[in-house]
Amino acid sequence: MKRRSKIRIAAFSAAVFTAMLAWAVTATVKADRFGRQLRINDQQALTQLCEYFDNIEVSLMKSLYANSDNMLSVLSSDLQKQATGAKTSLASLSSGDTAMLNTYKFLSQVGEYTASLNKKAAAGGAFTQEDRETLEKLLGYAAALSTRFDHMADLMNSDYFSFEALDQNMKTVEKGSEQMVSFLDSAADAEDAMTNFPTLIYDGPFSDNILSKESELLKTAEPVSLQQAREKACACMGAQDSDLIDDGETNGRIAAYNFRVNGKTIAVSKNGGYLVYILSDAQVGSAKLTDTDAIENAAAFLYNVGYRGLMSTYYAVNDGVCTVNFAYVQDGYICYPDLIKVGVSLSDGGIVTLDASDYLMNHVERALPAVAVSAEAAAADVAETLTVKKTALAVIPTDGGGESFAHELLCETADGQDVLVYKDVTTGKEDDILILLYSDHGVLTK
Repeated sequence: MKRRSKIRIAAFSAAVFTAMLAWAVTATVKADRFGRQLRINDQQALTQLCEYFDNIEVSLMKSLYANSDNMLSVLSSDLQKQATGAKTSLASLSSGDTAMLNTYKFLSQVGEYTASLNKKAAAGGAFTQEDRETLEKLLGYAAALSTRFDHMADLMNSDYFSFEALDQNMKTVEKGSEQMVSFLDSAADAEDAMTNFPTLIYDGPFSDNILSKESELLKTAEPVSLQQAREKACACMGAQDSDLIDDGETNGRIAAYNFRVNGKTIAVSKNGGYLVYILSDAQVGSAKLTDTDAIENAAAFLYNVGYRGLMSTYYAVNDGVCTVNFAYVQDGYICYPDLIKVGVSLSDGGIVTLDASDYLMNHVERALPAVAVSAEAAAADVAETLTVKKTALAVIPTDGGGESFAHELLCETADGQDVLVYKDVTTGKEDDILILLYSDHGVLTK
């Protein structure tokens, strides 16, 4: 063979090898990329599944305290949506859903069962003790599943969890003080909790609509110039005009001028010159103030920037920041749609966050109805499992985008759980139920 031919063959062989190597590398990169995307999708699906089961548990708990067909209708609609979302998330997991037939049965039937109770109540049937006992059993199953899926999510976030099947050697290899766990094994444990799940009889689903709103407050307010907005921002933040940096504009339902000063972003509405929000980049130090100090600082700040007639309702503490909810009060009614959230640093008492978008979208002087059903009558008509401790008047938002004028009844269950029941002041019907959550981090509702 001639030398030139040998060189050509060697060059061709090298080219083929290079091409095959490039193909192999490309295929490996694509496989890795596909694997990463698959893991991300699985992680998102499991996270959503935890949220759905938590919401199902809360709605079932509320169903136990409901005492009207209207309230059962609202809750059954919510349960159906949550159950449908949970089934979608379960089916999205790449490990498959064939091992979770009992869980699927639970998700398919829990919403429809409460819908059947609502239909029964609407037809004049009584909500019996047997019905409540069945709901309690469903609540027990929901709580068990919620706990197991939350545990999976905790393991996933700690890197002790695999969505792929593990052989026996991988299961026994410890990471730190924990062992690797697979989704399939965890799913089997979750199924064990559903061994005695009953077969339920049910009727069809319910639906509702969410309506968009336009701010009456901003629609009738006078426009402000950029300079006027700068002056407002300076006054709110205690800054000089020379310290303020223009940060563009925001358009949409709440059009605003944006500014930056001392690590904070401030938005002032183009109509009315209202403070819309504050965001901070600053790190919060160790806590030196109490929650009460933070609430007082937040109230004083709101008063100084022009938000008047508000009262604090609930608060929560996270990462050294106490976030306080304030609602507008009109003639004794707590107007929950007119909400402003203020975050206060427990290190120095400074305002680190503010969100007045709910207030700006909903605030208006309302035509309050005459109270036809007394607080005493409303309190006398709550579920037998509840004891009323306190009453107040409230305006609450409805799922359809409207508002309801209601008696707010703070109740307590036999096991000490606090529950808020809302009954319409003109008809006495139940409008909503909220479960109060107390912790070292504050008071929240579900």
